[in-house]
Amino acid sequence: MSKGKVPQQESRLPAKLGVVKKWGNPLAGLVWAFCLLWIFGLEKSEGASGHTILPASWDVKDNAPVFPSWFGPVSAQAGLNLYTWRAQVRPPEGEARLAVTLVFREPSDGFARVIWQGPGQAVTLCGNLYERAAALHQRTLLLDRESLSGPGQIIVESTGSEAVLERVELVWVEPLVLMTGEGSAGACYLTSSGKVLSADELRGDGRRSPVDQGQEGLIDAVLDPGPVRIDSMSPVRFLSSVAGQPGYARLEAQVAGLAPGKEPGIFVNGKTLESLSVEVPGLGDPGYRKEAEGYDVRYGGWRKLVAYVPTGVLRPGENQVDFQMADGSGMTLRNLRLQVVFPIPERPLPVTPAQNPAPPSVFMGGTSVGNGTPARPQLRTGLSSGTGSVGLRTE
Repeated sequence: MSKGKVPQQESRLPAKLGVVKKWGNPLAGLVWAFCLLWIFGLEKSEGASGHTILPASWDVKDNAPVFPSWFGPVSAQAGLNLYTWRAQVRPPEGEARLAVTLVFREPSDGFARVIWQGPGQAVTLCGNLYERAAALHQRTLLLDRESLSGPGQIIVESTGSEAVLERVELVWVEPLVLMTGEGSAGACYLTSSGKVLSADELRGDGRRSPVDQGQEGLIDAVLDPGPVRIDSMSPVRFLSSVAGQPGYARLEAQVAGLAPGKEPGIFVNGKTLESLSVEVPGLGDPGYRKEAEGYDVRYGGWRKLVAYVPTGVLRPGENQVDFQMADGSGMTLRNLRLQVVFPIPERPLPVTPAQNPAPPSVFMGGTSVGNGTPARPQLRTGLSSGTGSVGLRTE
């Protein structure tokens, strides 16, 4: 756990593809496949007596909340330029850890920090919840049992005189042993809605800088760590050089601020990617928030975006990946990765016919986007233009 905010750093990694990792020992990959991974499942933990420890939740819209015996009461106080939210926690017996998911509104500036005030000590769990990702966002923090030595308070302090918290969910979790392959995260957290969060984000001190990976005939490269803001008036172009003759490929990223049911337009070298999907978390995910009227919903939190790139779309040398948004919509993108399969040189490479030979309406000039509004796309050349506003760590 962090006792302060980690300084933000800008990561610079080569964007060029073509470095292929080879196993020196053919059994090495098999050995890695049986590595053990500690993963914290969101199954309800059991106390020392065998009774299930009920989860707790607080919602700003709930005027008469009912809490389990180990949680509450909750209080809030507005100061001159600091809003404080407090919740009492009485840890039950056992070795379970406490997963705290916070759904909140992100203003354009300021900060919101999370503190655990235990017996005789205060620990900063997260120096700043804000990731400049979206107006509605969520973070999950994991409290180690060492910190939960006795009764205490979870405190959220945010700048300004208005509350930013929308919902808080607290669940006692136990570690489970699973198997993972080479290149997987060292540990992660599985939520009840099916989302997997990396361990470094659970500590609240910023995510690690993503790195390139590869194996025989396949490269998995980072195009941009982000975050990058994309909307109808601000299209973005990513450039990447591919060494060798590429085959089929896959784009992957995390997106925030994208309305449920909406998808961005993605073009690779002027060709539309038709096979595109955006993760839809389980409806029990706390990130879903209903609008004041009707059934319109918003979602706060990162979701995975994946797209298939058919054979023949990528080419040797420089490639362009364009992201566009429809009018009135926008999103923030991070951890953009490109996986490329390289075919056996002796085999001819089939070419996929272009579905839309006309290039998209985004150009590296003074031309327009969609309705003719002048726009110049942001140029992203690999990681060299990445921003450090999320607090990337290089270790």
